[in-house]
Amino acid sequence: MTHQALGNPDWADNWTVDVGGLLMEIIETATRNVWLCHSPVTIEQYHSLDLPAGFVTSGIGRAVADEAYFRRSPGAEADGPLDTLDVDGLRFAFVARPGEREADIAEAMVLWVDKHHSMRYAAGRTIPILDFGDGTAATPAFTPPSEPATDRALPAGWSVRDVELAGDLLVEIPNPARVVFFPDGSGFHGPLRLELK
Repeated sequence: MTHQALGNPDWADNWTVDVGGLLMEIIETATRNVWLCHSPVTIEQYHSLDLPAGFVTSGIGRAVADEAYFRRSPGAEADGPLDTLDVDGLRFAFVARPGEREADIAEAMVLWVDKHHSMRYAAGRTIPILDFGDGTAATPAFTPPSEPATDRALPAGWSVRDVELAGDLLVEIPNPARVVFFPDGSGFHGPLRLELK
């Protein structure tokens, strides 16, 4: 069952819900469009995927949110079902288009990304929150197949703290999103103004 506050439960390809496994993304090199497979996959599937011409694999990891929902594909004029593509027996949805990389941040790759993304983190969980040091923060987007580092290097002024959620945390990532990719394979997205203790 999906959380009604996030989006339309009838648009199945827009949802990532408690998959309990690895998810993968592919990129169309000419457009930089990112396509996400919402079904759990294996490392072997990721490495052996029979890609169409002009596509490359771009990442594999575990979703952190208990439910995530893409409101629309980039470029769409209104919320609606995502554009989809079938590749090697798997369904992929067009979810993001990365923009420019922020300069002068050596500790992580920081991109501004065109995506329309909402998520729910369930009450009772403890999640890491990335604080940018300017009054904004980011919630965890994904972790690598293995455990992420807990002692990662951070840019000056940034910090990460664990927060235990007293209630469900519903967030709508702004567009464009500020997405942070750490070398350990973990990622965060924001910027958000969060009042969490």
